[in-house]
Amino acid sequence: MSRIMGKAISVMVLFTLLAKVLGFVRELLLSYFFGTTGISDAYLISQTIPGTIFQFVGTGLTTCFIPVYYKVLNEHNRKECDDFTNKVLTLVLSFSTVAMAVVWLFTPLVVKLFAAGFTGDTLDLAVLFTRIGISSLYFSSVIYVYNSYLQANNIFGFTAAAAIPNSIAIICSIVLGACWNILALSVGSTLATAVQMAFLFIPIHKLQFRIKLNFHWKDSYLKHFFYLLGPVILGVSVNEINVLVDKSVASQVAVGGISALTYANSLIMLIQGGFAQPIATVFYPRITENISKGNKKIAQDNFQTALLVLLVLLLPITVGFLVLPQEIIAVFFGRGAFDENAIVLTATALSFYSFGIVFIGVRELLARYYYAYGNTKLPMINAAIGMVVNIVLNLTLSKVIGIGGLALATSVSAAVTVLLMWGQCRKLAEGAGVKLYWREIVKITVAAIIMGIIVCFAKSLFPIGDFFGLFVLVFIGATTYGITIFALRVEILMEFANKVLKRGFKWKD
Repeated sequence: MSRIMGKAISVMVLFTLLAKVLGFVRELLLSYFFGTTGISDAYLISQTIPGTIFQFVGTGLTTCFIPVYYKVLNEHNRKECDDFTNKVLTLVLSFSTVAMAVVWLFTPLVVKLFAAGFTGDTLDLAVLFTRIGISSLYFSSVIYVYNSYLQANNIFGFTAAAAIPNSIAIICSIVLGACWNILALSVGSTLATAVQMAFLFIPIHKLQFRIKLNFHWKDSYLKHFFYLLGPVILGVSVNEINVLVDKSVASQVAVGGISALTYANSLIMLIQGGFAQPIATVFYPRITENISKGNKKIAQDNFQTALLVLLVLLLPITVGFLVLPQEIIAVFFGRGAFDENAIVLTATALSFYSFGIVFIGVRELLARYYYAYGNTKLPMINAAIGMVVNIVLNLTLSKVIGIGGLALATSVSAAVTVLLMWGQCRKLAEGAGVKLYWREIVKITVAAIIMGIIVCFAKSLFPIGDFFGLFVLVFIGATTYGITIFALRVEILMEFANKVLKRGFKWKD
């Protein structure tokens, strides 16, 4: 089991990080060719709209599909599982058809809903881009169902790797949009989703799954799926409303505000998508299985191990972003149309987003822990509370510190959600909460702070002028952190080191 889990996590992290790096390159190219302008704002909003619409269903689908799939498999066979999958796919495609029709009929209104500050050419361009990009909902429908089906069958590598051809296709569309025709931005991004879907045909074909539309929706398993799905959709909708409010307020705070938030957030999502999500994705089926068998202690141990690993990785990154925000943005984005004002605006957003890195990662793990217990209501309620906090802080802090206030509001709302979810863990089942290893957390925090002090001192001696200079500071910081954290003997790292020495870098049962 250790060998299987280790390989699954390694493959997921490797491919996800590669996909995220390519996604980051995509943001770099967009910033290089279009900066923080009305064109980039219009394009980003046109991409946000279909993504937001499908997030209402897609995320909940992946979460709720797996436990119901296992239930069908345990009680019947693979044929019944494929029938259930096709019923879900038919439902999602039907939803996409309705959503596309609504967006096409009311495109200007929908764009205004997402970006209230858009006017003139920016609004017209956003409307055009949105009408082209909304057709990607069909491809997204199939992608989400395929991903859920593959993960239920313990295939993780393809689901993570599928984002790689998607990012490559979008990179090509950005270059074509800048050098040839601006419409290539939207058309290319839509086709990129189709490329991602086609990539997933490979493992799906090997599993001998065939798409067959099935409208027989009077099914007990489908009913149970909807029972789990409802609260998850509401919870996801709360998160998407947060995104909507952030970007709508940003469109009124500053020209290029949406772009600045997006570019800064792309760095945060590079970290979250590269570590928190792969670990949660791989552990979720295992935790669900252990809880279904009554092995709650094993499920708790898995969660706590994942939590400590996340803290070891995310705390130093948080400190690094806090002490080097402008340098990081300047090195990665500061070229082409991305001028000094854009650097300052984006670096400000990055600084305040950084406070939420740890909380967003922990929230991802906690949500999966709740879902493994079949409890989808408490995460929904807490997400709603977080949404209210985010909206209130958006409207107040944006008036005081501008774009930084919007990013800080996101971080604070994530922290509030985590604190609420953590406090309610024992309500899951017979006090099945999770403990905080405060001694280890303090050690990790101290190591991260020492790293930050050393990096600040090194920065004063060696001003950053290019990527190499940034790399030197990152190397100094990483070395300092590594030495300090081993000197403090953080338990999880010492256990890992002992296992590596004993096993000769090989996974064994």
